[in-house]
Amino acid sequence: MFTDAWVVATALLLVAVGGAEAGELHGRIATPSWGTAVVWVEGVKGDVPHQETPLTHVRGGKFRPHVAIGFVGNDFVFRNKDNRMHNIHLNLRLARHEAVSGRSLLYGATLYNIALPAGSKSVRRPIKESFRYRDETGFIEVTCDPHPRERAFILVFAHPFAAVTAEDGTFSIPGVPAGRHPVRYWQGGKVADGGVVEVGASGVTEVVVGKE
Repeated sequence: MFTDAWVVATALLLVAVGGAEAGELHGRIATPSWGTAVVWVEGVKGDVPHQETPLTHVRGGKFRPHVAIGFVGNDFVFRNKDNRMHNIHLNLRLARHEAVSGRSLLYGATLYNIALPAGSKSVRRPIKESFRYRDETGFIEVTCDPHPRERAFILVFAHPFAAVTAEDGTFSIPGVPAGRHPVRYWQGGKVADGGVVEVGASGVTEVVVGKE
């Protein structure tokens, strides 16, 4: 059953593309056993949804969610649900840094570094245009400074046509303008081409992304 939030988000996407003919891109990643993936449509513009990106440090030394997406102009919302202090450190992976400077950064360029004591209130920070995924920058890796093995990953977009896969590898991106569009996906720290899809003017377009 679709939630009210899903219905509203779909309506906003249809408005964002100016009422143009659009369909839903539905599919799955061919390698769900490799981990959660992020799938997006390239070269299509649209207004981003009003959607926060929560990131919570939970007990057991984990971030939830482990993989997330963010949209430019919204906020990250950081929380600590553990009974001890944690530090949420967002690093933008600079994909071109090594080629330009001849040396790599261990984690990347710091975007936010926030200490969250046990029992503290949530902390909001803006998702800026400079955070969005580009080949020249890359994805955001989240670490906890006192516990560097605790990690999460975020990809930021300036359009609404992106989704995080479910545990079984399935995903759905509503309101995609009709036409031929390249698809890309991030999985396991790497970005790959997902081919070109022909999205219908209405209904659902099914696709399998990646190679098994």
